[in-house]
Amino acid sequence: MRYLIVQDWLSTSGNHAGMRHMCELLLQKYPNDYEVYVKECSKVWDLQLNGTFFRTFGNRLKRYIINKREKYYAKGLYIELCKPMLAKLKDGDEVFLLEYMQPDVSQYELACYIRKRFPAIKIYALSHLTCKFFKERENKEADFIFKWAKPVDKLLTLGSSLSEYFKEVGIPEEKISTGFHYVDSDYYHKNTELKNHEPITIIAMGALQRDYLMLAEIVKTCTAVHWIICRGRKDVDYLFPKTDNVELKGFLLEDELYHQMDIADISLNIMEDTVGSNVITTSMAMGLAIVATDVGSIRDYCDESNAVFCQNSVKSIVEAINSIIWDEEKIYKMKKSSIRKSLELSIDRVDGWFKSLSY
Repeated sequence: MRYLIVQDWLSTSGNHAGMRHMCELLLQKYPNDYEVYVKECSKVWDLQLNGTFFRTFGNRLKRYIINKREKYYAKGLYIELCKPMLAKLKDGDEVFLLEYMQPDVSQYELACYIRKRFPAIKIYALSHLTCKFFKERENKEADFIFKWAKPVDKLLTLGSSLSEYFKEVGIPEEKISTGFHYVDSDYYHKNTELKNHEPITIIAMGALQRDYLMLAEIVKTCTAVHWIICRGRKDVDYLFPKTDNVELKGFLLEDELYHQMDIADISLNIMEDTVGSNVITTSMAMGLAIVATDVGSIRDYCDESNAVFCQNSVKSIVEAINSIIWDEEKIYKMKKSSIRKSLELSIDRVDGWFKSLSY
């Protein structure tokens, strides 16, 4: 039996994306091979997402205190959650920790507990944080990666950039396995005919670490296209021109976001780093051409057949957009390529990857 231990996050909870949904797909398709244990969302994250609770300094202090308390108690929560699994673990079983090296929801204690109590059990630990995250921790805790790697048999990644980083810091190559970020193509697929829109429409999604000042400058410069800016709950409307070619969307339910992707042509992705991205994979499955900063593991997912790569600057991004928006045949071919490439990111291949680890 393969036991999947996963953290639910509010950003993807109930959606057809994220690690929890991946586990549910594996369980549905291969019920005799998998068992899933889910740590539900924390109410603290819910408060943070709603935003208004933590706008004052006093409430930000409350958030800090609550988060510290959450982290303290979280250390034992996974062991408590997995008691039914721990009661029946046997030789030949495998445990997959799917939110590893994330101190906020630490699965490290569970890994150590299993290693001590069940030394013959294989433990595989997936980290889908970026290299940037680990580099920023280096001065705080130099042995962080080695400490967390010790109790597991393999570190799993969703992109070659993180695998290479682990090797650079001294993790043996045989202890690393590079996979990929899946996409649920039963949900994420074109609902309308694959065609170009008039004018060409660019959608920008994903609010984490978004540089809205830079995005606003790009929007002001690229006036020949229609823009759909998914800003979530960010109060940034004042940055963007109030013109007919710019739509600003607040928080969208998944079906609403799906519709916006379905009526767009290009997905713009300005990133400082990436390993595996829901935005990239779902954009590809929805038949969007990709414009993306050339960072991290982006080329594990995209190539010149479906994407234009650029540097993280207004000038480079504008040049990338202008290089394709006047060539509708090229955009159409890029969109077809995105769909074709997204079919390689199926749940069946995830199952194949997981099963290959024990060979």
